[in-house]
Amino acid sequence: MTTVGAEQKAYTGEDSLEVLAQNEFSQVNPLEYDLLILPGIDDYHVPLGDGRNVDFLAQLKTPSKRPIIAAMSSSPILLAKAGLLADAKFTGGLFEETYEKNPFIPKQNLVRQPVVSDNGVITASFQFFREFAITAARACGIRVGDTFLEPARTDRPYTVEELTYHFEG
Repeated sequence: MTTVGAEQKAYTGEDSLEVLAQNEFSQVNPLEYDLLILPGIDDYHVPLGDGRNVDFLAQLKTPSKRPIIAAMSSSPILLAKAGLLADAKFTGGLFEETYEKNPFIPKQNLVRQPVVSDNGVITASFQFFREFAITAARACGIRVGDTFLEPARTDRPYTVEELTYHFEG
């Protein structure tokens, strides 16, 4: 496992989890990895405002040559900006207002499901971290049982309304 970032420093993700980037983007070739994980982002404006993040991801536009890409919560916005969601169905934890303010997000490809896997891209909303981990592991060929990590809810499917988020601030 390698952690990378625009700079070799600590980054704070969703839920205040800090991750130290071992390498800078310029030190790695993303095509040499099997899986690329983008964690949740509290404020997507920060990484979106740094063009190095989008430039790094844009190297992965060719689906047949790239690793599996797994993006959680609001991090699919970076994939959208890099053009990686143009041909992939996706989901995420973005507010509806975010889609309106960012026309580069291909909302026509948005699917209101807990986890969506399409064209080598796995996306999930923030509360479905278990299902996200299971889907990413299986995509890498790791055998994972159906009850591994116990899914959030199994008694009924989630509704579109439950998976549509609005900014209330």
